[in-house]
Amino acid sequence: MQSPNNLKKDFKFWEIAKDMIDQCIDIMLNLRQSGHPGGSRSKVHAMVVTLLSGAMRWDIRDVGKRFADRFVLVAGHCNPVVYATLAVFNEALRIKYKQTKNKKYLSFNDEEFQLVWQDLLKLRKNGGLPGHAEMEGKTLFFKANTGPSGHGSPFAAGASLALKFAGASEVKVFAFEGEGGFTTGASHETINSAWGLGLGNLIYFIDWNDYGIDDRPFSSIMYGGPKDWFGSHGWHVEGVEDGENWEEYTSAYYRLLITNAEKNIPKIIYSKNRKGRGYFVYDAKSHGVPHSRNSELFWKTKETFASKYNVEFEKFGSKAAETWDGQVDQAKSMFRSVFSIMDKNKEFVDYLSSTLINLGDSVPEELESCKVSKTNPVDDSQIFNLDSLPDKIFAKPGVKIPNRVGFSKYASYINTITEKKYGRPLFLAMSADLAGSTNLSGFAKNYDNEKYDKGLYDKKSNIE
Repeated sequence: MQSPNNLKKDFKFWEIAKDMIDQCIDIMLNLRQSGHPGGSRSKVHAMVVTLLSGAMRWDIRDVGKRFADRFVLVAGHCNPVVYATLAVFNEALRIKYKQTKNKKYLSFNDEEFQLVWQDLLKLRKNGGLPGHAEMEGKTLFFKANTGPSGHGSPFAAGASLALKFAGASEVKVFAFEGEGGFTTGASHETINSAWGLGLGNLIYFIDWNDYGIDDRPFSSIMYGGPKDWFGSHGWHVEGVEDGENWEEYTSAYYRLLITNAEKNIPKIIYSKNRKGRGYFVYDAKSHGVPHSRNSELFWKTKETFASKYNVEFEKFGSKAAETWDGQVDQAKSMFRSVFSIMDKNKEFVDYLSSTLINLGDSVPEELESCKVSKTNPVDDSQIFNLDSLPDKIFAKPGVKIPNRVGFSKYASYINTITEKKYGRPLFLAMSADLAGSTNLSGFAKNYDNEKYDKGLYDKKSNIE
């Protein structure tokens, strides 16, 4: 990540990207009359900073790269902000390719994987963009299928652990959420587990806007704030008090990831923003209901943009067409008006495209610390052949023995033989407590010689 001082020159471009993303959110929801505008809009600043500052190492052209940082939208219903962001970013690449014919601007399998503004016309339509986050095709940027409160929290921690154990702990997992998601038990378990497992590559972002769908602030039922929720559990916490201040974001991220970063400490950055920022409907009322199609309030959100960028919207203030095809045509016209500012601002397009290319090229093809094998023990039928199991795994007929003892023996056996053949155990088994009682501890035992038992994990002294 670049230093905050070096990034100041980029703020003017981030401002344009933010405004375009806002408009894309509005227009796609205006057409579909479904989706979540408030939480999507309040996360735009954070998305822009995370994806363009170098905080997150990723490649928009190939979001499935092995050693690219991961993105989990824990708040899976706020996916319009991701769709809009990718559409704006990808348009810059499309323009540069059209200008130069340089293949470096092309995305991997464009038709199937590149999300462009035309895809926004198919939000929540069969075969189009899903209503909640789904990891596939044009939405492969997501690294988990999410939606319900807290749903993505355990997955984000699990992905971080898998990367760490694989020797790829420099690959980070970014998890975006609102504070409402931390009312779930799964979220609290994740906070505890991440510290205990030393997941220093887990980066949470909290959009602290104090509202969900219910018309009362979360602060009325949840004590404290991110410093209490995370800091009291050993996390490194950094905050942005003004959620529209670019410099606060870059400084907070730099402290989190560079200046004060510790490899075994999970990290969280929060920002205070207004749910429904710029939408003219705020807090709970902006949660899951967009403006009525082509309503006065909807056009008001276009008026601000048109004035700022000297853009004209065709038939400004007009009512919605009577047919769906007519409404789609209206939305296309609106999108063209928004994206027309790219035609007028070569400097912005050049900045955005070159930044995305440089970020993509920064993703390593290999990591010295991570050895990727071409063989997979899961495909080894002999390991799972019941006839090949040793006799001592089984108890003799008539012997009374708990099932969990047999489970422990098999756990020890399967991990021991796969480590011998493939250099690593097949299973990572975790238990917050009672590993010995449940016999889950069998996975850490050496089947042949207890002298080589691995013992309990410790993030400092026993990471294997």
